[in-house]
Amino acid sequence: MAKGQNKFHILTYGCQMNMYDSYLVSTLLKQRGFLEVKRPEEADLILVNTCAVREHAEKRVIGRIHSLGRFKKEKDVKIGVIGCMAKRMPELVEMKEIDFISGPDGYRELVNELYKSNNKVIEGNPFELYTGIYPEQEGISSYLAISRGCNNFCSYCIVPYVRGPLRSRSPDDIIKEAEYLIETGKREIILLGQNVNEYNHKGFKFVDLVEEISHLSPSVWFNFLTSHPKDVDYKVFKIMEEMDNITKFIHLPMQSGSDRVLNSMNRDYTYEKYRKIIKNAREIVPDITVTTDLLVGFPGESKDDFKMTLDAVKEIEFDYAFMFMYSPRPKTLASMMDETLTDGEKKERLMQLIDIQNGITRKKNSEMIGKTFECLTVGNASKGGVLCKMINGKLAVTNDAIDVGEITKIKITGLNGWTPVGKIIKKEEEWVLL
Repeated sequence: MAKGQNKFHILTYGCQMNMYDSYLVSTLLKQRGFLEVKRPEEADLILVNTCAVREHAEKRVIGRIHSLGRFKKEKDVKIGVIGCMAKRMPELVEMKEIDFISGPDGYRELVNELYKSNNKVIEGNPFELYTGIYPEQEGISSYLAISRGCNNFCSYCIVPYVRGPLRSRSPDDIIKEAEYLIETGKREIILLGQNVNEYNHKGFKFVDLVEEISHLSPSVWFNFLTSHPKDVDYKVFKIMEEMDNITKFIHLPMQSGSDRVLNSMNRDYTYEKYRKIIKNAREIVPDITVTTDLLVGFPGESKDDFKMTLDAVKEIEFDYAFMFMYSPRPKTLASMMDETLTDGEKKERLMQLIDIQNGITRKKNSEMIGKTFECLTVGNASKGGVLCKMINGKLAVTNDAIDVGEITKIKITGLNGWTPVGKIIKKEEEWVLL
């Protein structure tokens, strides 16, 4: 690639960490004089930031790469695959459409290597933390990665194999990035980690970071994801209740309600321990929103195991759940276990779980009707109106005119499907109505 005003476009698949990484790569390229464009057909460089958590995601990416190859017939364009698939599948470089690949730790090197036409695999630093690089992000909400990698090796999960071991950024560097985001007008900062509450930098723990960062600005909201049950510190919930600018929300993956399955998953907690965490969290933060991840069809999951998951979902009553059907990932311990369910059986269980949880979600959201919540306007809703994020982490829609980035109050008046809808309470009204 010749030096000069080159144009680039990034396609992003997968989790919030991938979104953050795409902003990081974009910032690095802009620092070297590259110009970001909205459409891939306008670019001289197309980067595909990939996810390897599920096979379905990988198949989507492969299909997209094949379709991008048509641009090579029209002009001189480079196509690079970055992210977790690039780390898991180095053989991707053999695809005729692909010029180079780079895993999540190679983004500093990526910019320099673009000018070397013969380098197809960009190696990174396995201890990379991207210290001093603060990604430029769109919108009024921003992600902030406080750590990279994971040490847990849950038996179904490929993340430790593609993102490496846990590395925690220094508190000073995290605070500097948060201050940068605040200075550039962000109204919400979301702390990210593959296992965010395992953060520990030389004895400075996650609870210490949450307490310090929440005092940076009273007018900026802070929240975090994703947490692991084994690393929960109840002090975090106490800070959440005390500080007005910490969202009353936690995403805490349960995965299964069966202790036998949890043990096979290497999750390092029992259902009873998980249940107590949620019970205590709700006692400390009465209005807390609790969401989770659930995985059905894990190898060896019996009818009784699955029933335990259904019973757990009914007992806990999650506000929302991300529900998935198990699919084996290469290198993981679970991929070496014998599958005991057909895809049809897994799908049937998943549909049953989704039906139960969707009913709970509607019930929980309907309980909000008539109540008033502090909210942050984050943008336009997809089907009209304004999208607001409430202090409990849930989204609501209003048809009232209000500026993006404004913190105000919303009274929930009903549901559209299961989405809360409401009316903005003007400041001159609020003391009368509350």
